[in-house]
Amino acid sequence: MGAGITGLTAAYELHKRGVTPRVFEAGPRPGGLIRTERAEGFTIEAGPDSLLATKPAALDLARELGLEDQILRVRTPGAFVLRGRRLYRLPSPSLLGLPLTWRAVLSYDLLPWRARLRLARGLVGRPRPAAAADVSVAAFFRTRFGAETVDLIAQPLLGGIHAGDIEQLSMASLFPRLLENTGRPRVFAKRQDSRHFPASPFRSLRGGMSTLVDALEAALPSGTVRYDTPAATIADTPVIIAAPAYVAAALLAPIDATAAALCARVPYVSTASVALAWHRRDVPHPLDGTGFVVARTHTNVRITACTWVSSKWTDRAPDEMALLRTFIGGAHDPDVVDLSDDQLVSIARRDLGAVLGITAPPYLARVYRWRRAGAQHTVGHLERVAEIERRLAPRGIFVAGSGFRSVGIPDCVADARRVAGAAAESLNIL
Repeated sequence: MGAGITGLTAAYELHKRGVTPRVFEAGPRPGGLIRTERAEGFTIEAGPDSLLATKPAALDLARELGLEDQILRVRTPGAFVLRGRRLYRLPSPSLLGLPLTWRAVLSYDLLPWRARLRLARGLVGRPRPAAAADVSVAAFFRTRFGAETVDLIAQPLLGGIHAGDIEQLSMASLFPRLLENTGRPRVFAKRQDSRHFPASPFRSLRGGMSTLVDALEAALPSGTVRYDTPAATIADTPVIIAAPAYVAAALLAPIDATAAALCARVPYVSTASVALAWHRRDVPHPLDGTGFVVARTHTNVRITACTWVSSKWTDRAPDEMALLRTFIGGAHDPDVVDLSDDQLVSIARRDLGAVLGITAPPYLARVYRWRRAGAQHTVGHLERVAEIERRLAPRGIFVAGSGFRSVGIPDCVADARRVAGAAAESLNIL
């Protein structure tokens, strides 16, 4: 297993069960996509910056590791969608861009009136039988909520989360709650008072997301993780492969060619994030929210999103400073990660200047590249994963992580504990 959040959690669970785990990490540090840099009073996330509280596994783990007092809530809720050069605030309350009350539908000025009416019909229409087969995110939104919601809601919000192509991404794997709820959303039907809805479902950790990684590593016996030691073969003992699917494919090829081929079918995208800081006086926009996502077909900026970090979380920047984090790349801009740091910073500055009116040079800039790091759960993904697991389980081999059943850190934690339990049982340790 690798030493990302999945591998570390699995090792922690095995250790709790009395098993002595060994973690082989190809790189020099733990955490995988979780990486926090602290510089000049700034706390900068290179990867994910939050946990979804509605999926409790990661927060439960944080509390178990003694981090209860480190959990942060979003400080200034509310996000925007960039259409053209204008930022449109998402309605409140909403879920993945879908309004949850009539008032929220009526105030959804990102959408033309005809699109709002079509969206409302999709939200409160007569329940229909669930689809027999998986469908793409775009197909689901097009059929259910109308064509205009595809480019203005599904692509920037659902596609943006995964830096993917919504014509290919799987609803069943990535957004099962929406797919299963083929009638009206229960919360929309039963609760019309927005006071019933939480301001934001996201949480973070004081000091950054690496706090969780550090706590996990500290909870393991010394020497458990071997760094700069990529696994070359799989031993004849219960093994958890917590690595990208293409790495799993190479390890499995000598053992099960079919399972290896299925792993190799999981596509990955590359992305970059550019963190920029300014004196607050140099940023004319009020930054009154968490940031914005980009409706790609309705604007000519190259970035895909921007998080207003110093507005979103407390203690991420010194007083009187603003920390922003832009994202670029993914399925629709795959080669951007090959640009130089200066070129990526220039793109981010140009686009933020156009949207937020910032003209001053930044006080600080950091560039982070993630090559082949974003697993893409395309239509049929869950069926393929089920077949991989069916073939490997009798051999005592388990796969886990974002390339398989996990969507986000909480899923990675839950999946890691599940497969660790299965691996322990295969050793007759309960």
